[in-house]
Amino acid sequence: MKKPLLCLCLAAIFLASGCASVNYSDKGGVSMVVVANTGWYFLNLIPLASGDPDEPGCFWPCLFRQKTTLANNIKMLDYAVTEKNALGVRDVTTHTTDESVLFILFKRHAIYTSAELVFNREDADWETDLKPEE
Repeated sequence: MKKPLLCLCLAAIFLASGCASVNYSDKGGVSMVVVANTGWYFLNLIPLASGDPDEPGCFWPCLFRQKTTLANNIKMLDYAVTEKNALGVRDVTTHTTDESVLFILFKRHAIYTSAELVFNREDADWETDLKPEE
């Protein structure tokens, strides 16, 4: 009885593990990008699993590494700008959520970042929206 229960618990942890994703929307004449990265922690200190910012959308999580950070979300946002051939972004917003499971034993931490993609120089605020030219 213990072995099936252990397998079930491990499968649940694997299926509910961290995820990193980049999603796009082009509705209403505005191109938006939403970046999300989630991770699970034990006692709010020890990272168990988190999304891999180097491979957003990958099924396999990063185990025992702290990857749920704002810096990694910005890295994925920069990847989205490059992938869509945009000049830059504007109206960047970020928010975080924390959920506790089994009192304080496990915590799910998520960081969400969204921005509007800028494609035309006429639409950009020159001081804040565009990436520096190389």
